[in-house]
Amino acid sequence: MLRLIFAAVLMLSPFAAFAQDNSAAYRIEIALDWSADPAEGHPADPHWSRLIAVAHSSRYALFEDGSTASSGLALVATNGRVSVLDAELAEARRRGRAGEPVVVPGLASGVGTFDLQLKLDTKLSHVAFVTMLAPSPDWFSGVSGVALYVDDAWLEQVRVPLWVWDAGADSGPDFEGPNVDTQPRQSVRLLTHPAFLRPDGMRPIGTATFTRLP
Repeated sequence: MLRLIFAAVLMLSPFAAFAQDNSAAYRIEIALDWSADPAEGHPADPHWSRLIAVAHSSRYALFEDGSTASSGLALVATNGRVSVLDAELAEARRRGRAGEPVVVPGLASGVGTFDLQLKLDTKLSHVAFVTMLAPSPDWFSGVSGVALYVDDAWLEQVRVPLWVWDAGADSGPDFEGPNVDTQPRQSVRLLTHPAFLRPDGMRPIGTATFTRLP
């Protein structure tokens, strides 16, 4: 009897309402625009590898400007393989720093949209994802540490620009050159290749829109 009374009180309590707000689901639309334009130095068959996305805590970073890429990130950036990064995320998940990753098929064209959903909670309230720009030595696009729970509330929508990054793992000079393993590995940095520059600076390769689902 006492258990039933306690359960009824819990259902009516404001603490129960708070518990319901501990999690949220988001639709993530990743629009990428990399056209096959020889005048800009692009190869004839631009495409994107499989994309891997994950919810994570503030104590995890998939990549950071100036940091050294993990083996998993380097493999995604150099050949589109996600298995090693998936294993790294399994270890982060064991330590409570990441959730279950979502992997979606690649795009056969340089222009297209990834569309996926991801579940978050207040402990894992950041989002990261990565996909290889292909063909390329070790260039990728993605985000790391996009916060969707701010000031004790879930954000309804967030839109961020996407850039092309160099993973620092391959020293090949251009899109379709031979692989040249970089030793020692260099740091992750924004790519300054002429194909991704404008007269006024770097140009974004796309946008990512995070929309909270009802």
